[in-house]
Amino acid sequence: MLKDNTYDITLLLGPMYHLYSDEDKITALKEAVRITKQGGYILVAYCMNEATVIQYVFGCDKLKSIMELNMLTDDWKCISEPKDMFEMVRVEDIERLNAAVPVERIKLVATDGASRYIRDHLDSFDDETFEKWLSYHFATCERQDLIGATNHSLDILRKL
Repeated sequence: MLKDNTYDITLLLGPMYHLYSDEDKITALKEAVRITKQGGYILVAYCMNEATVIQYVFGCDKLKSIMELNMLTDDWKCISEPKDMFEMVRVEDIERLNAAVPVERIKLVATDGASRYIRDHLDSFDDETFEKWLSYHFATCERQDLIGATNHSLDILRKL
């Protein structure tokens, strides 16, 4: 439907957290690469595993039910199926997917960073505090040691 090498930028902002197999995810990435011009950018959004474990499993007191449903591996990786709403990934999952397509990573960014952890407080910040929060967020959103703790990440790729 879309011609090869057409777009300067291709967005995959949603599909990757509703696809459940590596095969389907790689197909989506290959299609994005196919329609993107050489040297163009592909932006791919993901839902991250660790934030889900911290906030939903523990923060919402769902551990017992999640364990009964066998939705976690022994190393705390979320197990999702099509009946579930979202597929969670870790950085190593993203890197494995990227290895299947001719791209280079420009940046992997924590788009919401720690915002979800303090969301009840964000709206009550005065302007000065909110500006400081933004400064903190922008200073830490590219720290790879924190990527897994964000709810959403954005992988910024360039087609080779």
